[in-house]
Amino acid sequence: MDFSFSAEENAFRKEVRAFLDAELPEDKAFNHEFNEDPELWKFAFEFTRKVGEKGWIGLTWPTEYGGLGRGPAERLILAEEFAAAEAPLVNVIGWGLAAGALLVGGTDEQKRRFLPGIARFDAFWAEGLTEPDSGSDLASLSTRAERDGDDWIITGQKTYTTWGHHADVMFLAARTNPDVPRHQGISVFCLDLKAPGVTLTPLYNLGGGRQNHTFIDHVRVPGDMLIGEEGHGWSYIMNAFYAGGGLGARHAEMRRIFDQVVDYCRTTTRAGTLLIKDPIVRGQLAELELMIETEKLLTYEALSNITAGRRPQFGGALGVVVMKEHQPLFAQVINQIVGPLCQLRTESRWAPIDGGPEAWYRWSFANHAGGTSQVKRMVLATRGLGLPR
Repeated sequence: MDFSFSAEENAFRKEVRAFLDAELPEDKAFNHEFNEDPELWKFAFEFTRKVGEKGWIGLTWPTEYGGLGRGPAERLILAEEFAAAEAPLVNVIGWGLAAGALLVGGTDEQKRRFLPGIARFDAFWAEGLTEPDSGSDLASLSTRAERDGDDWIITGQKTYTTWGHHADVMFLAARTNPDVPRHQGISVFCLDLKAPGVTLTPLYNLGGGRQNHTFIDHVRVPGDMLIGEEGHGWSYIMNAFYAGGGLGARHAEMRRIFDQVVDYCRTTTRAGTLLIKDPIVRGQLAELELMIETEKLLTYEALSNITAGRRPQFGGALGVVVMKEHQPLFAQVINQIVGPLCQLRTESRWAPIDGGPEAWYRWSFANHAGGTSQVKRMVLATRGLGLPR
């Protein structure tokens, strides 16, 4: 098995690192999912537009739609380097979910109309999938879209609308036909969040970020804002991130955090002994390292599957389950290493690693996006192993 990259791919990694060195000051790196600082967000918009100017938002898309036509390995390299630098590349719903759905099912006209703008970051997209009464069961959504001439009238409610208050438009799933099996009656739309009848109210999360409840009250949506074909929304959503070239690099984020923890252990004593020399701490560090390497191997397996055109094993759920269940465990082990001081926030002068352990622990429970690990285990069992429900 060959885990190396080609000379061209390694050259691209150097290019990405040089870009980050030039365009991302250390004090502007932040996790935009859990921070609402207006100055940092202003920088994030400017930074993302610079990434768009490089053509990297649409890195793997066809050139006729504003992309660069590059390979999935370069998409992974980009994700790894941005995760390692904590680069605030915003609009993941736009360049991931919306672009993926357009590439899967959009008409040629829609691709030409929407994709170049997404690649330039002309508009910020929010997600409109989850509803208060549907949870991880997306197919049970009840938001309705009814025809009115050439337009659609949409009514319903969405929740967990991350970044909705920053966004211009929403990637919205609605039921357009209640008389067919529920997976076949869903369509997706581009909804203008400034349209009359759209209201957002804040939903603050444990991690320090803001999500939203989105209320949609008889909102008129032009007919050409239906993405793809009516009734095909479920298929578009299920295949969107894969089609958009999305490859996560959680292992690179974990490595960045792990390196900070190791540095802390090299310089911090407990009972007169450096933590790095404590056999229990060394075992805990080894546990963290194993989690990182496991996730890296699963990510590289996904890259191999994409490159070779193979269907992922276990319904594509194995890597997601591991990532979602590692996320809180990784933070918990770090807190065991650090000890009681892990509860102190950045504002405290006594906070270890500048308050990182406390923040990482709160952030670690935001692992419900795309379905909980329990739901993904069901996918793994039924679609991957062929077990009955």
